[in-house]
Amino acid sequence: MGKVLLGNWLLVICSICYLTWWLITFKPPAPKGSMVGTLILIGAFASGLSGLFFTATGMASSSEEAIQKGIPGIWIIASGIFLYAILLLLTRTIFHRQVTSELFIIVGWSVLEAALCNYMYTLGRFSAKEAIICAAVILLVSIISLICYILYYDLPYVKGYIDGCIPLVLCMIVMIILNLRIMR
Repeated sequence: MGKVLLGNWLLVICSICYLTWWLITFKPPAPKGSMVGTLILIGAFASGLSGLFFTATGMASSSEEAIQKGIPGIWIIASGIFLYAILLLLTRTIFHRQVTSELFIIVGWSVLEAALCNYMYTLGRFSAKEAIICAAVILLVSIISLICYILYYDLPYVKGYIDGCIPLVLCMIVMIILNLRIMR
């Protein structure tokens, strides 16, 4: 449990770093790179990869008995891959959205946090109702993030700057709430 919680707190740190980088680098009136921004982005990358590693390996070390209770992890991963492919196709062809890493991050975050809810259910830390509510909140935040992703390039600069912050803040809030709930 400790690895999973550490991993999800590292993902919160990743979100804080990424949001800080965004706020510094894209601050209106125009984007401007800086050494501080680059260092913060490196911190986001390092904490994000570490968080992913700890969360994923922590969940993978569950007992076979616990794993049998929830949704098989391979189904969650396969659903994420399928969803990413569909969203990539739709956002590119229908919305003519330039493909960026954010779509991968949105789907990856959603899959990881949904897997976390499933994991907490398998351990008996979340009731079925709590797991479903958490998954619904993750889905809602993912949909809002996807809408922001689609709209971003069609917005004036200042509105786009704000639009870019919304998914980061929402995901961070969800992870903090999940972490605090797990710690109880």
